[in-house]
Amino acid sequence: AAAGPMGGAKTLSHRRPPGIVAGMAPAAGSSTSSSSSSSNSSSSGSTSGAKAEWRVAKDFAAGGVAGMVARTVIAPVERIKIIYQTRVLTGAAASQGWLVLFRRVVDDAGGFGPKGIAAFWRGNTVAVVRVFPYLGVQLSSNEYYRKSLQTASAGAGISLSPEVRNFVAGGGAGMTAVITTYPLDLARARMALLMEQGAMQVPSLLGTLRHVVATEGSFLALYSGAGISMTGAAIYCGLKFASYDASKGFCQRHLLPNSDGPPSYLHRAASGGLAGMLAQTFVYPFDVLRRRLQTGGAEAKAKYPNTIVGFWRLYTDEGFFRGLYRGCSLNYLKTVPNTTVYLALFDFLKERF
Repeated sequence: AAAGPMGGAKTLSHRRPPGIVAGMAPAAGSSTSSSSSSSNSSSSGSTSGAKAEWRVAKDFAAGGVAGMVARTVIAPVERIKIIYQTRVLTGAAASQGWLVLFRRVVDDAGGFGPKGIAAFWRGNTVAVVRVFPYLGVQLSSNEYYRKSLQTASAGAGISLSPEVRNFVAGGGAGMTAVITTYPLDLARARMALLMEQGAMQVPSLLGTLRHVVATEGSFLALYSGAGISMTGAAIYCGLKFASYDASKGFCQRHLLPNSDGPPSYLHRAASGGLAGMLAQTFVYPFDVLRRRLQTGGAEAKAKYPNTIVGFWRLYTDEGFFRGLYRGCSLNYLKTVPNTTVYLALFDFLKERF
């Protein structure tokens, strides 16, 4: 009788507590593992997002620095170009080319010497203030749009050629850069015109912006000519970035042929020059009309109410080469070294940092 209860107790001691069934412990472990995996995935996504944001910031800084260096290199040509584009010459003066303006800038500064040479960089500080955000936004947003297009097209099962992707991304980058920095460009053009007209004192950047708003009666005056600028920038940047990557392969095959490895910096520099020339040839009339709208105030707005009418007036009043393509040969002297420097330097900085 005693053995029975002891045996029963022994049997009961091997039973699982109520509610505990086989496999529950592993299930709890599995839940913990799943939670840990989800946490790791979330952490990884957050880290990836932070890296992407940091990459955009670095691209912005690299683009800004590259633009500042390039703008300083071509400052003398840019100053002569603005003077030449915005002056409407008649009679004997109309037959004079832009080369005489180099001499005029030197003479106005007191003759050849340190002051005469420095006169070509007069106003460059304002230009650099505008170029840093402009090219920073343009180059960084081009990288961002290009990668986004690649991801989106792959997700949608659409095959985009590199040239199409680069053209679309470049066009979007050009428009983004114009809309974010346009008032700075307008102020720079107004200040350059005042210098050319012999003003004894040129207002500061902020003073110029305030004067534009006060005299033309609206904040929107700061965006005078922005529409034509965005159109021109979209076409220019689209062609530039599409042809830049295509030119790398061409230069690698035909300029110091080297099919092994990535393009050298010489290949990239030559590609930048070719891309700039090609794009500039197509969109140069937009640049001429933009300058007229920026510096002409209300009179220019009435004369050039839209792009088509503006092009027609330039052509009928001043001709094809002296109107639509006024100063284009001079602009090649600016565009080739400018795009050569900032595209190659941007690639260098992007890879190093």
